[in-house]
Amino acid sequence: MIVVEGPDGAGKTTLIEQIEAEWAITREPRAVSKEAKSLVPIDDWIETELEKGFGFRLYDRFALVSSPQYMSLPDRTFRGRMTDVDWLSQMHHKFKKIDPVVILCLPPLQTVLRNTQVDTHDGLDMTQHIETVYLNYLNWFAERWYNSSMMIYNYEDPNMARLSGLMRWAHA
Repeated sequence: MIVVEGPDGAGKTTLIEQIEAEWAITREPRAVSKEAKSLVPIDDWIETELEKGFGFRLYDRFALVSSPQYMSLPDRTFRGRMTDVDWLSQMHHKFKKIDPVVILCLPPLQTVLRNTQVDTHDGLDMTQHIETVYLNYLNWFAERWYNSSMMIYNYEDPNMARLSGLMRWAHA
């Protein structure tokens, strides 16, 4: 399980396309649209995907991780069973047990701010929310930094050796 996370404007799409091409892996269907709308019942999707366990599957964001980071948006996807502490704890425990490769795309904040000046979510100007989302991701990652299967990826200064190492580990 390979999860590429990060705020809008952080280079996720470009990195995912590179991973798909280099590693002959296709990304899994999304649970949330680019307009931040639920495409499926998110809690059911999370359970189904976690039941698959570790595998060579690529995710452009994983709702268990990304939905809480985007709670500042008016139409947030963090709702339903995701607000039940018991269910949420169980899902986080399963996620941690799977030990997925997590690549957090996080160039400098100024880069993300510049990139999101032209990006909108269904008419929503992301510039008014992106700093909060960025800091949410930074905090989420810092709490889990001890995990050797995680890395920060900055497309302005990419650590390709670390990325390749994580991909080889996931593929094996």
